[in-house]
Amino acid sequence: MFYEECPAPPSLQPFVTRLWFVRAQPQARYEKILPGPEAHLILNLSDPYRLISPSESTPAESTEQPKATEVSTGFYAGLQRSYLISENPDQLFNVGARLTPYGLAAFTSQPPSGFQNRVVDAESIFPGFSELRPPLTHSEPEQAFTALSTFLQQRLRPSYRADPRVMKATEILAREDVEIGVLAAELGISTSTLERIVMRDCGTTAKAYSDVCRFNRIVNQAAALPKGAVPGRELLHLADYYDQPHLIRSFRRFSGFTPTEYLQVVQSYGAEYATFVPLEQMTG
Repeated sequence: MFYEECPAPPSLQPFVTRLWFVRAQPQARYEKILPGPEAHLILNLSDPYRLISPSESTPAESTEQPKATEVSTGFYAGLQRSYLISENPDQLFNVGARLTPYGLAAFTSQPPSGFQNRVVDAESIFPGFSELRPPLTHSEPEQAFTALSTFLQQRLRPSYRADPRVMKATEILAREDVEIGVLAAELGISTSTLERIVMRDCGTTAKAYSDVCRFNRIVNQAAALPKGAVPGRELLHLADYYDQPHLIRSFRRFSGFTPTEYLQVVQSYGAEYATFVPLEQMTG
């Protein structure tokens, strides 16, 4: 596996945090992509692959093929409230950008709420994105990063400025558990105002974003647990869940796994697969 990333150039910050490049043979035919605190703009330079959402998956006993979106060129994955399943090609070759939760608003006047929990063709937001593909099909990271950075810089909305309250709120929520009311008071605004401005700029509520960030922190900590750890007990210690059934329900909602199932899979591949979990078979 070859993976490289770099900070986004200052001209794209704070809307884009990092650029990344991957060329690899997938660990398994399928991959479960777990929700996280950032959105992604991705240019696919490999053969097409399929993205399947849990709501579109068919029951295991069904003989029907699950519905899926074929990804051939570029796509934008907004903030997700649940996992996605990717059916990979024989070789992965992608270049992408990580966007902050309010980052999309810097490039389009379309409401961010319309792209949350969705994967859409990048052309619907970033016209001309697919034109990057032909010259980059044999590229190395530096060339790909330069092309993607230039493309994004040209599409920034000149008059757009991020709300500093939203920037501060999402930065804090990505880092730690804070009650939304306490966070609003720290910012000098009401809870309803905080929810309104986060929804306006990020397309999701502050509470929903907090839940995703909390899960993302837990799952990365869980992936680093030593083999033989008791998942329920260890994760209750890591997270502020008041009982094990509550933890299991939340973990399953975001990942489709119980904590035990998750640890069995991720520990067989390594902590680097914490949020991109290889699957030999497609599961719900």
